[in-house]
Amino acid sequence: MPDGANQRTGVEEAEIIRRAGVLAPVLKQRRAQALHDRRLSDATIADLISGGFFKILQPARLGGLELPYGAQVAISAAVAEGCGAAGWLTSVVATHHWMLAKFDPKAQDDVWGKAPDAVTCSAFGFAEAKSAPTNDGYVASGRWTYSSGSHAAAWAMIGLPVETPQGPGRKFALVPRADFQVLDNWRSVGLRGSGSNDIVLKDVFIPSYRTIGYDAIDRVDSPGAVVNTGATYRLPTFGVFNLTGVGPSLGLARTVLRSFTDGMKQRRNVTGAKIHELQSIQMRVSQASAEIDAAHLIANHHVRELQAAAQSGRGLAREAVLKVQRDCAYVGHLTQNAVARLVEAMGAGGLNEENDAQINQADLKGVCSHITMGWDANCVPYGKHLLGLEHKGLI
Repeated sequence: MPDGANQRTGVEEAEIIRRAGVLAPVLKQRRAQALHDRRLSDATIADLISGGFFKILQPARLGGLELPYGAQVAISAAVAEGCGAAGWLTSVVATHHWMLAKFDPKAQDDVWGKAPDAVTCSAFGFAEAKSAPTNDGYVASGRWTYSSGSHAAAWAMIGLPVETPQGPGRKFALVPRADFQVLDNWRSVGLRGSGSNDIVLKDVFIPSYRTIGYDAIDRVDSPGAVVNTGATYRLPTFGVFNLTGVGPSLGLARTVLRSFTDGMKQRRNVTGAKIHELQSIQMRVSQASAEIDAAHLIANHHVRELQAAAQSGRGLAREAVLKVQRDCAYVGHLTQNAVARLVEAMGAGGLNEENDAQINQADLKGVCSHITMGWDANCVPYGKHLLGLEHKGLI
């Protein structure tokens, strides 16, 4: 089994987690400003870049750490203990860079060849966008939604609507910062500091080599596999990339549990009774901790299974991918239940807008609102599989 060490860089997952532990208190101090600004500060982005957090799944040949896929779970969880939005962006950008490693090598070189610290955001929702084919690419215009960290990105990975002989189709495409505008429209309660604004393109030419079909990026032998031969990239994409929200969910939930238990040890109710001596509080803490522990066990199981599959080159059965998809969403289900149970017991004192549990609960709700974490959508494919029904769709 892989131990998190990368043979080409010598950097281990444990070292990045250690760096996250050092950075987390700093991120917590900056969190109020991030909430006010609706984006992470330049200082925080700089710290995430210099600490290597965005490079954990980036190819070593282009300045990345190329840790095993799944390392983003524990790392982003550790970052999220300081700031949910920073933990979210750590995992999201790492996943973007893993996906980018599957593009044509020339496209990868465009992004990182001269700027190995370049950050890539994404905007996959394209309901208000269109593209037209040219001889050697596409011209795209429109609006793309929910681009976390777009203010700090040198490139955007967008979902591109295209026409195929079989009808409407989809690709991923890479667009440099000079070719897109960031709209200041992110005003969410959850993950408020993530800067998940929409982006706009107007008659932007995208060469063919900077695009990749949904089928091609989902293959183990993707175009990028020619140069990125490590086990990190020997996995499918869809279903597997649902790990994106798992780390932040875990980090936020265990932070709420810790702050709740620490706070309750000091509190008394209106009659003067010590809160932590109430059996109802003891039951809530025990049940919430069991749910969080269960979520950790589920996440760690899939990380180990994915890394073993990647190392062996045996690939993943359809059922295994569907289980990953289901269980990532179930991690969100468990952590949200745990946090809600604790926040409910905090009474009026927990309603303060500066209360850690309230802020983290809002961020957790934001994480679990992502398409990869919603329970309803992500549990159905496995249910269909069990019942012998064909599932159509990407996730």
